[in-house]
Amino acid sequence: MKSLREADLYEPVRRWFQSALSRRFPRCHVAAYDTSRVRLSSFIAQLGLQTSFPQSNVWDIKVDVTAFLTGRKNHVAFVECKNKPVTLQDIGQLLGYSLVARPVAAILLSTEPPSDILRSLLTVYGRYDILVYNHTTGGQMLVARWDTTRGGILHAETLPPGRHL
Repeated sequence: MKSLREADLYEPVRRWFQSALSRRFPRCHVAAYDTSRVRLSSFIAQLGLQTSFPQSNVWDIKVDVTAFLTGRKNHVAFVECKNKPVTLQDIGQLLGYSLVARPVAAILLSTEPPSDILRSLLTVYGRYDILVYNHTTGGQMLVARWDTTRGGILHAETLPPGRHL
């Protein structure tokens, strides 16, 4: 079977993410975009959302898929896509983005299971603390496996276990 390019994941993940967030936050307007090729600060300015996200002028980051949740409160949500086993370096990338923008959800997903080293760090040594990006709200990234056939995440394989969007 031919392996997918990372970019091939963006559109199906975008659709799934928008739907999942709309179910989780029914009082918000949710719009998800492929933002893999643009700086998030520039994209927000293009959409005219600077007043909804006043700190966005310093969000000099490129996130694969970004969702904007607008309503009484405004939030962003991120997904980083990989077509290889997720590593500690990948965690660091999304953690950095999340520390900057403090999203309501941050998901690192891959078509492959996490690397053996990362899986051991999380499950054997219990180091789920490396996934926390906001200690005030309990913001913690989710590591998930993408099911290309079903077009969604495999809930039984999420880390931390049992945590879902």
